[in-house]
Amino acid sequence: MVGLTRSAIHTTDPEAARRAFEPMVPRLEFGRVDPADFRVQLRFDVAASFSVIEYAFSAPAATVAGSDDIVVISARGRGFELRHGRHDVDTSRPYLQTPDAMAARWQAVAARAVMLARPGVEAIARTISGDPGFPLAFSGLEPRSPALGRHWEQTVHRVRTAMTASPEAFDEPVVEQAAFHRLAVAYLHAFQVVWLDPMRGEVAVGARSAVVRAAVEYMQAHAADPITVQHVADAVHISARGLHAAFRAELGVTPSEHLRGIRLEGVHDELSFAAPGEGVSTIARRWGFVHLSRFAAAYRGRYGRLPSETAAARA
Repeated sequence: MVGLTRSAIHTTDPEAARRAFEPMVPRLEFGRVDPADFRVQLRFDVAASFSVIEYAFSAPAATVAGSDDIVVISARGRGFELRHGRHDVDTSRPYLQTPDAMAARWQAVAARAVMLARPGVEAIARTISGDPGFPLAFSGLEPRSPALGRHWEQTVHRVRTAMTASPEAFDEPVVEQAAFHRLAVAYLHAFQVVWLDPMRGEVAVGARSAVVRAAVEYMQAHAADPITVQHVADAVHISARGLHAAFRAELGVTPSEHLRGIRLEGVHDELSFAAPGEGVSTIARRWGFVHLSRFAAAYRGRYGRLPSETAAARA
């Protein structure tokens, strides 16, 4: 597939709606539906490795659904209730669609679903964790923290903005892959992801101590703010020296190196697929890089080319 495939559906037929949702949620069945009032609108933006589906039901309905794919949903609605087995799901935060059935009902609801190609996410998870290629699964439906849930939402918003502003840019594989990488990394950070090892059961991907995990979450949520390592240490209630030792022991880098890496990813994200109009220096400064020559050297060391070359490929 090259570029984006874009389509929209507006239907009052529950069976037509079920067929439209099938690529994302193959096990979807409508329960309580008044055929006289049933209305749903869907908009699909489909790239090679991910899809963004926005939909809205403007009348009461109830569903039971399940999917084997990686699908993250953010939904808001009137009278919206969601249950997984005997447990209520907090719909104020993004949540994962499960393989087994989830039951939902609402008076009206609007939602955005992001579907990620599992092989690509697994490849990135292996790179992050160094674990072997067992099948990837998740443990729990909701983000590991409110801050990481917000980080996921912000990442999706930025990708969606780029798709709307410059859909033709996604004809370039480098742009599509940059967008997918940002979504996949945000997903792996936000949700409790595990390898399914047939010999050992569930193995956490990139398992870390509580201190390092909390520090990384804080960095992800505040990377675009003027924070320092001391701010991070204060946020997780440890000394800067103790944080430095924990990062070196568990991640093999210092806290400042890890924070710089997150900020470089933010710059690369914007240079690769965000809407055009701002120069490299403006974007770099927004992510906290004041010394532009040092920034350019660090960027080249990480991505193998200058930031201006990334911007030129995007134009």
